Amino acid sequence: MSTTVLSQEEKKAFVLPPIHTKVGEPFSITLEDNPSTGFTQALTKLPAHIALIEDKYFPSSSHLLGAPGTRKFTFVALEKGEGTIAFNSIKFTHPKPTVAPRNPMQERFVIVS
Repeated sequence: MSTTVLSQEEKKAFVLPPIHTKVGEPFSITLEDNPSTGFTQALTKLPAHIALIEDKYFPSSSHLLGAPGTRKFTFVALEKGEGTIAFNSIKFTHPKPTVAPRNPMQERFVIVS
């Protein structure tokens, strides 16, 4: 499997620090999510050497109508490499889904050793 190799300059473009993990070691990314708006967080980019093992939504503990919860994505690295995991807020509308522009919090760089 091939991986994307980013230059140091490209790596600096990420707002959040990279995630360092090891082969076979699960790791999670948690994002704010508010399905009551019709939009939900969706995984839109995943390197070939990383697998999604769970996607779970947790409602707000405030129980207020329309309060955002969180969505936790759990992954495992299958082999060494590095690459970008990205998400977009998507509203599944007819005839085409509405995809909100990606914000910096929806993109993480992962380094697997």
